[in-house]
Amino acid sequence: MSLVEQQVDAGVALITLQDPEHGNLLDPQSVEELAAAFERSVRDPQARAVLLRSAGAAFCLGMDLARLSAQGGRSGRAEAKRAVGRYSDLLAAMFRAPLPVACLVQGEVKAGGVGLVCACDIVVATEAASFELSEVLFGLIPANVLPYLLALRVPPQKARYLVLSTMRITAPEALRLNLVDELLPSAEAAERRLREIFGRLLRSSPRALSQAKDFTAQLIGRTPRQATALARRRLLRLLRDPQALQGVMAFRDGDLPPWFSRFKPAGPMA
Repeated sequence: MSLVEQQVDAGVALITLQDPEHGNLLDPQSVEELAAAFERSVRDPQARAVLLRSAGAAFCLGMDLARLSAQGGRSGRAEAKRAVGRYSDLLAAMFRAPLPVACLVQGEVKAGGVGLVCACDIVVATEAASFELSEVLFGLIPANVLPYLLALRVPPQKARYLVLSTMRITAPEALRLNLVDELLPSAEAAERRLREIFGRLLRSSPRALSQAKDFTAQLIGRTPRQATALARRRLLRLLRDPQALQGVMAFRDGDLPPWFSRFKPAGPMA
């Protein structure tokens, strides 16, 4: 049985965690399927953005630690090592992807599931969402999650608090902490908002969206002086880019640029 489903609808690659009976836990099979689905989405010429979502009451309850730790012997250790490495590579691929990656959270998110959320560019949640980093309760730390929690989302002290306290964070608290970008009261409201978001993404230049992701990542840890120098070089390069000039001229003349697309999905987002 497939634990992850993927399809492209109106330019958006929809990736769905499809193991609600087990809380969409991450195990070697689901991590491999999720990574493969994401790679297909990025390579698909019809996909201009990605939405990660889930079936069931929980978004993702993290790694299946019981299964990983129960596998003894050399082969079991090798499988656990592959799963952890594949998960780490997946987060990096999501964070660095040339496409905008959004996620919809409508239930519990724990441990490794928080990593999936933090690696996304846009996080939309409903009031049913909650977040918890519980690894220290089991003698572990969220080592793979922290680089993405700290990269753009949460200040170091807040991240330390979340890890050490293992407190369950409600959706409104997650919005205040910047774990979530938009909080909606219901699935219906989330559906409307996602359609608005993807509608704007599909009207934007794919190259500019990719450049914006890359540039914001490059600014992490830079001094103001370094950031200013990077900004100057990047903007001058873009001003000479034929595609950017084409877009500027199109808007000046009242025309639509060639990348402009209207988002008309056949199915629901939420």
